[in-house]
Amino acid sequence: MIPDILATASYGRVDSPPLLFIRALPAEVANPRGADLLIERVIVRGPARVMRVEAVGRPAYLPFSFDMAEVAEVYARHIRRRFDGPVAVMGLSTGASVALQLAVDHPELVSTLVVAAGAARLSGRGRAVQRRYAALLEAGDRRATAELASATMNSSHLDPVIRMVARLALAPEDAESLVALVRAEDEYDVFGRLGRVAAPTLVISGGRDIFYPADLGRETARRLPRATHIVYRDRAHGGIPLHPHFAGDIAAFLAAHR
Repeated sequence: MIPDILATASYGRVDSPPLLFIRALPAEVANPRGADLLIERVIVRGPARVMRVEAVGRPAYLPFSFDMAEVAEVYARHIRRRFDGPVAVMGLSTGASVALQLAVDHPELVSTLVVAAGAARLSGRGRAVQRRYAALLEAGDRRATAELASATMNSSHLDPVIRMVARLALAPEDAESLVALVRAEDEYDVFGRLGRVAAPTLVISGGRDIFYPADLGRETARRLPRATHIVYRDRAHGGIPLHPHFAGDIAAFLAAHR
């Protein structure tokens, strides 16, 4: 089977310019439901004020051999097939890695870019967490989601509750393609090619993010030709979309670059 995007969820006004939103892990192939849908509505509430958001998850049928450039090519095909020209792109976490890789490899397809809780490569600590996550997924170990959630929220006080709630989550669908995406992000590094990005870019970092720390976000923004960098100093990786300024910062940036 050819890797492809199988489902799209839409938010915002249908007559607004399009924005492709690429989800964070586990970025299910299907559209979110229930609590996951409510969370996604919170995440995209900013861009949905000014754009027609089309949210997508990870591609189905990803081979283990794919690197991040090959993953980004799947999204490039999706853009060419679905839209008439370049579009705004926003990615969160692993989705931000894909979005930045897409803008590096296919600058003609990305008109504006939002890199939320992301940077040009994973931190060493983030890589270690995701390697353990992938190993647990491959072993069919139900602790996988709890391990990732614990690191994502990075809160010693709330960790027991986070782990307990995460263990109630359903096992991810198409776990093989999820492991393939995590492996691709493990080797992802576009620091040396950021000069290729033509789009105005907003990079949003969290001061307590262990996956994409603020210093990596700052260096990413410095190397991009047209970048703005915002740091939410008290936020862990998973807390960035919940910051009270998150929606407004993104909406203002997108409105200024329509």
